[in-house]
Amino acid sequence: MGSELPNRLYGEGLEPQVKKINNNCRLKLLELLREKMEPEYKEVMKDPLFSHIMVIEENGLKFSARLVHSFLCRELMTSKKYEKWFSFARTPLRFSLQEYHAVTGLNVKLEKISVVKWTDDMGFWSKVIKTNGRINLKLIKEKYLEESRSWTWVDRVRMIYLCVIMGVVMGRDEKVNFPHLYMKLAMDLEKLRRYPWGLYSFDFLLKSIDKAKDKLEKKEGYLMEGFLFAFQIWIMEAIPAFGEICGRKVSSNFTGPMCGNWTGCAKCSYQDIIDLETLFSEEGILHSFMDFHKDGRVVCSDDFVRKDEKKDERVDLMLDMIQRKHDWRKHVWGMDEGDEESEQEEEGEESEDGSETEISESSHGASTADGATTVCGRKKRKHADLGAASRKKKLFCDLGATPKGSIDTDMQTFLEGLVQSSLAVFGEKLSQQITDRMDKLETVVTDRLGTLESEVTQLRTALLLAEM
Repeated sequence: MGSELPNRLYGEGLEPQVKKINNNCRLKLLELLREKMEPEYKEVMKDPLFSHIMVIEENGLKFSARLVHSFLCRELMTSKKYEKWFSFARTPLRFSLQEYHAVTGLNVKLEKISVVKWTDDMGFWSKVIKTNGRINLKLIKEKYLEESRSWTWVDRVRMIYLCVIMGVVMGRDEKVNFPHLYMKLAMDLEKLRRYPWGLYSFDFLLKSIDKAKDKLEKKEGYLMEGFLFAFQIWIMEAIPAFGEICGRKVSSNFTGPMCGNWTGCAKCSYQDIIDLETLFSEEGILHSFMDFHKDGRVVCSDDFVRKDEKKDERVDLMLDMIQRKHDWRKHVWGMDEGDEESEQEEEGEESEDGSETEISESSHGASTADGATTVCGRKKRKHADLGAASRKKKLFCDLGATPKGSIDTDMQTFLEGLVQSSLAVFGEKLSQQITDRMDKLETVVTDRLGTLESEVTQLRTALLLAEM
């Protein structure tokens, strides 16, 4: 059976670890735009096109490079062009256009794109298009953000739309020039709204994941483009335990795209991921798909089917096994035998363009060892996730209390030994504290008795003198 299923990119327990990911999905840019252009920013927020994407920054959800990197290392290698498969606790999880749409809510309906006609309004963006000018996020931050004061209102609004597209939805490097197609679409907001941003941003994210395969062993880290926050939120939704570790939902009654309902510091260490996978019980919740149930069967909407998708019978087998509620706990995935001399010895890529980076367990600025985060030097400890530590403790306590359906004998022995040693240490400390307090009490009583004896002697002497 194992040979009929896909192999993992890395064997179980052999996943490499890196210090950081330079994430080009820039939520800090949205904060800057809101600060400098608040009226125009609020106007774009009224538009449902990207409002649920922009609210990620307002909710304060942070980026977890460790969680994203760990899942990239857990990829199941298939021939599919438009979907990725990953495994956690040995269970296969699909990340396809269907899941991406459930997370982002972006338009994924492909329409024929002819030559985009636009009207010259003699404004800034019209001049850039006519002169075949070049503009990127770096230039906007360093130059045009200030110069835009002299632009028309509508041109400033267009700039915010384009920054959201390039900086978040597509997650492009800030030195990459805006495609003129995007500028032309921004000249007519109705055309901009009809464009399948979800389709193209998803495809770009998959390409970025493929490119990252050669960088996963760079210990110092690497650079990634694409809407990585969507990938992280998918993990948090597919495995609710990671949602508890990384953050919390803003509302229990939320009905919009999933990305608009999360907040949290996303402090998730490699050890947290290893421990969670080890402790994951039979009752643990995993969602191999999103929005797929209908009478217990898998639903694949025609909106998410691509005509040029490749067939892979290994994926068909996984789908059938998932539908039959196969117990994956005893399945051992094979390991993909790629080129061992790929680019392992290259140095990690450094980011010089201000991209989102996680060095500790959070991002959006500099991160200290204790998890405190500053944002562009302003608003320190913004959106402090005060309940993060207690949520994590409760989660692991609950997991430890469940039947050890997937815990092997060695792990059980280790946990029992850990508890016993902890109790022994606690007993020793308690005994020492009691002894110290008794010694202190004895000293205090002895001193007090000595004082009383001295006072009695003095009183007796005084009485004798009075009688004489």
